[in-house]
Amino acid sequence: MSGDWGDDGADLLTFADRALAAPGWRLTFPPPLEDAFERDTSRDRCRQLASSLLLGVLLYDSFILDDVILNFSHAREMAWVQLGIVTPLGLLFAAYIWREPPKFRREVAAALVTLVAAASVAYFTHIVPAPVRLPVMFGLIVIIAFANTVLHLRFGYALAGSLGTLAIFIAAMRAPPMLGWPIATYTTMLVGAAIVLTLVANHRLERQLRRSYLFGLRERLLGIGLSETNRQLERLSYHDPLTGLPNRRMLAARLAELWDARADAAMAPAPVGVLVIDIDFFKMYNDHYGHPAGDACLRAVATLLRQHMRAGIDLITRYGGEEFLAVLPGLDLDACEGIAERIRTAVAAARLPHQGRGQDGVVTVSIGVAAVSPQLAVNPSDVITRADAALYRAKQAGRNAVRAAPVMSAEGH
Repeated sequence: MSGDWGDDGADLLTFADRALAAPGWRLTFPPPLEDAFERDTSRDRCRQLASSLLLGVLLYDSFILDDVILNFSHAREMAWVQLGIVTPLGLLFAAYIWREPPKFRREVAAALVTLVAAASVAYFTHIVPAPVRLPVMFGLIVIIAFANTVLHLRFGYALAGSLGTLAIFIAAMRAPPMLGWPIATYTTMLVGAAIVLTLVANHRLERQLRRSYLFGLRERLLGIGLSETNRQLERLSYHDPLTGLPNRRMLAARLAELWDARADAAMAPAPVGVLVIDIDFFKMYNDHYGHPAGDACLRAVATLLRQHMRAGIDLITRYGGEEFLAVLPGLDLDACEGIAERIRTAVAAARLPHQGRGQDGVVTVSIGVAAVSPQLAVNPSDVITRADAALYRAKQAGRNAVRAAPVMSAEGH
């Protein structure tokens, strides 16, 4: 059963709802839904048809014993037809259907086996002794019941096969030696009743099969939609909706992961650097340009920051308001200070206008840098606090500046 519907899921769900509301006699779906039904059920359908054909062949050949018991004069000829024609054809088509051919070929192959079996029974009625001719002919009723309920041909093919079997029966009844018209009429009515009843059963079985598929498909599609909604909610819970950057929740998870790795390291753990980045005079930016422009400025700066992170290694988050925080695993204080300087230069070079009070009329950032040495056992909050203190010094130095916290001592100071 297919599990990934892509963009077609919503359309299929609509088609499924419409099909469930359709009149009970309808056995076809809209083309996209019919394609999905065939794709999802084809393998099981081929297995069911092939195994049913094998069962039918076994039962069909079991009547050879009856031929011998009744001492038919033509038992050998009948056995040759059964074992030399019908049985090989049934086994051949069962093997063919097992290989999962397209729907039309699959259903036609199965129907042909039943028609050949019906033709063989009609032939037997003309070579057996007269007293048992009529009982042999009733074998056609068994074939009809098998094709329409056990083999369970799709309804259109079951109808065509039943009409073909009826035509074979009528031809057999009319061929010499002919039965009297009362017996012919009676047996024709029996065969006709068998066809009608088994086709009704066939229709109900297929209708139930299709409705069961629709309910299952609908449940799966709703489940996929719910899973996608949950994924989106989870993503939103870990990301800032304005900038698309990870938020504090993601930051806490990443820091916990890094500190667990440091604690578990068999050898010396790797250093971890932290940058606290603040947009200079951002309140004045909002006052001058308005909050929508302020939001656009935050997104633009977030994009610039993201470009300076190592994909899959570094983490840049929106820390709050106009502040961002970057976590740089494996980098010491000097390396982190170099990255901070490149970020500061890139933001200024972007020439985002800031007539509120920006230096040179453009948006700038101030950055505080801190790093924890591998041998120190300190908390993530200690490193962030030191980077925040360094940011304060950068602001005091006139903004548009980078300042690094002193290297932490063994006591964490």
